[in-house]
Amino acid sequence: IKHLFVEYKAWIERHQPYPSVKEELQAIARQGAHFRRLTQPANDDPLAPLASFLDTFDTSTAYPLLLHLLDSNLTGDQLRQIAITLESYVLRRAVCNQTPKNYNRIFLTLTRALRRDGTTPDNITSHLAGLTGESSVWPNDQEFATAWKTQHAYRILQNPKIVHILRRLNQTYQTNMQEIIPIEGTLTVEHLLPQSWIDHWPLPDGAKGMEWRELTDAATGDPRAAATQARNQALQTFGNLTILTQQLNASISNSPWNNKRPAILNASLLAINLQLHQTGHWDETTISKRADDLCKRAITIWPKP
Repeated sequence: IKHLFVEYKAWIERHQPYPSVKEELQAIARQGAHFRRLTQPANDDPLAPLASFLDTFDTSTAYPLLLHLLDSNLTGDQLRQIAITLESYVLRRAVCNQTPKNYNRIFLTLTRALRRDGTTPDNITSHLAGLTGESSVWPNDQEFATAWKTQHAYRILQNPKIVHILRRLNQTYQTNMQEIIPIEGTLTVEHLLPQSWIDHWPLPDGAKGMEWRELTDAATGDPRAAATQARNQALQTFGNLTILTQQLNASISNSPWNNKRPAILNASLLAINLQLHQTGHWDETTISKRADDLCKRAITIWPKP
């Protein structure tokens, strides 16, 4: 912060963007109000969902771009369209475990391009869609779906980001025939097939799963070892994850499915959990089917042209 004055003074003298001190101060005041919209958005602000997302995904490097957008006299509908584009770009890359280290450069380059070519939703979309290379590419549907169904989501994203994703997916299950109930309080990620599953969840053939030490000593081709590894792979994918209150989560964490499912249905009002009503058992097959369903919904929420 001690360098801020010197750097600002050098910038303002070099570029002279304002014809007078009065207009300079007006710009600072205006941009201060814009910045408050990003850090303390009103519920009805078209940028509120994006601001919440960027905070959860720790992507404040997009703020200079957003300050430019808010200074560009865009309509509410245009801001909503841009918000969907930016969230899709960042979220798809996060799910695919691609680095955010170049976002500062990416968003500043995009801002310069908009100043040159015009600030429109289409120009933002086309610019991001044209990026290439692992450090900046916008993953397509196939790449996103593969990561969604196979990546260790909890290790890559951790609790707050997964909660955000599952809350958005929950909205897709709601219809106009249901009451709109706001979600208040803290939600946590629940593994439907628990992380400590071996004691209560037999493998599909009825055998008991193998502990880590047993797996390391298992012979190549051991069917029990292969089944255990397949289950451990499915365990951390989106198909096996949902959101619950901390209290409910703690009370059922390692319970068998015939105890866990009725407990969730009796306590949770979330539409994403009500879908479990017709699921009589929970295993790798049901996890895969649910992952497919969630992925289709995710591609609709976070599209790429």
